[in-house]
Amino acid sequence: MSTPDSPSPLSTDDIAAITGNLDEVADRARAAAESSGRSGDDVRVLLATKTQPAEKIRVALEHGFTLIGENKVQEITGKAEALADLNPETHLIGPLQRNKVNHTLRHAQCIQSVDNLPLAEKINNRLDVLDETVDYFIQVNTSREDSKFGVAPEDAEELITATRELGRMRLRGLMTIGLPGSSPEEIRPSYSDLRELSEKLRESGVMPAEATELSMGMSGDFELAIAEGATMVRVGSSIFGARDYS
Repeated sequence: MSTPDSPSPLSTDDIAAITGNLDEVADRARAAAESSGRSGDDVRVLLATKTQPAEKIRVALEHGFTLIGENKVQEITGKAEALADLNPETHLIGPLQRNKVNHTLRHAQCIQSVDNLPLAEKINNRLDVLDETVDYFIQVNTSREDSKFGVAPEDAEELITATRELGRMRLRGLMTIGLPGSSPEEIRPSYSDLRELSEKLRESGVMPAEATELSMGMSGDFELAIAEGATMVRVGSSIFGARDYS
């Protein structure tokens, strides 16, 4: 891994591919937002950087994209030093084990995967010790797949009510992972259900009026998610190419 002061090992073609992809995704996200009757500025692109080396992430950050998301705590901590000079806004978008809370809070400004009260209490207790705060999303399993994390939609109200009592945490909205599908008709309900749940919980006062964010949509379906109200889309392979799991 290169240091911030060392030359990037990426080729000119590699850099051009990443920046070209960034511009294309940004244009598509803006167009989708405008088609849904919103401003392009209403939707943020989060760079899903799972397994991506710091050198590639630096290219994106230097191109003006400031928001990154990691699925694993060890990847957040492993890349933090190499990216520190660029000061990205870092989100944890994958599941968080309670024994990894301390490491997460050192580097992440937002945790998108809060889906149970013991985890939220562990986060809040550690923040008390640090005298700090953190943003969070409630992850909702709108696709109702057993393999996915997230609170069931019908249990979200109870969890949100409890987490709002935790004074060190600021609720920004809801997050979901869409149902893998081959058609918009299969995928869309995962996103429309989250939007409707958000509207219901804010209208009833369960969620604060300002907790309007909806983190949903990935490389294969982010335009559909934006059409259903996404304010943040998590895009990785469309920018960096296929992930290397070797």
